[in-house]
Amino acid sequence: MPLACSDPELGWFSASRGCYFRLISPPPPAGDPRWQGHDPSEGSVYNVTCLDSAGSQTGAPAEFAAQAPAGPPPDNPAQLARQARDRIAFPKPKPVTAPKGDSVVGAPVWLWLEGSQPPAPVSVSGNTLTVTVTPRLDWVEWKFGDGTKERCEGKAAAGTPYDPTYGANASPTCGHVFKSGSGRTTDGLFHGTVTAHWVGVVTVTGGTQQVDPIELPLTEAVQFRVAEVQVLN
Repeated sequence: MPLACSDPELGWFSASRGCYFRLISPPPPAGDPRWQGHDPSEGSVYNVTCLDSAGSQTGAPAEFAAQAPAGPPPDNPAQLARQARDRIAFPKPKPVTAPKGDSVVGAPVWLWLEGSQPPAPVSVSGNTLTVTVTPRLDWVEWKFGDGTKERCEGKAAAGTPYDPTYGANASPTCGHVFKSGSGRTTDGLFHGTVTAHWVGVVTVTGGTQQVDPIELPLTEAVQFRVAEVQVLN
């Protein structure tokens, strides 16, 4: 006969005992015989309802237990973390560069991402645990299509937007200098990529388990037209 794992009146079912256990709330006062000589700090007291071979309910004396004899299945914190991650809209990288238009061999190029603010944390609760995933932009990799690349990380990962007041200075956080022009390529462009490496930091509440951060790389295409300056004598 199929039995429900839990019953609102009987409590949780223990297959090994063939009984339902329901926590007595509020608990009996200290010294009550139902504590069976134990201190209330050592565990809890449960009402017990067992089933005979015909499925009929049989009452049993209240029982002390240091740990719950039956209850909800344990949560999988890694699974809860994945559920939280799936509810987060991690932004795809929106690459921006300066100068606008053609870059020049030997001149600083500024690199940054628009809309790179981390989304809000998301929490998911299970039977006993709550798992929170907090997004963070960990690092950004720029590949320029000419065999070179740059890695910008930490607080500087998203780069610094260019402002004309910076003049010809290099970016203080994320930049690049091309060593060759793109004029010899088929379409006159270097075709590269920019990858934002997001991390979801996982916090578990209600237990001692630890879950590794969740890594999520997101990539967009980027292209560069790089001119070579001709020097006339």
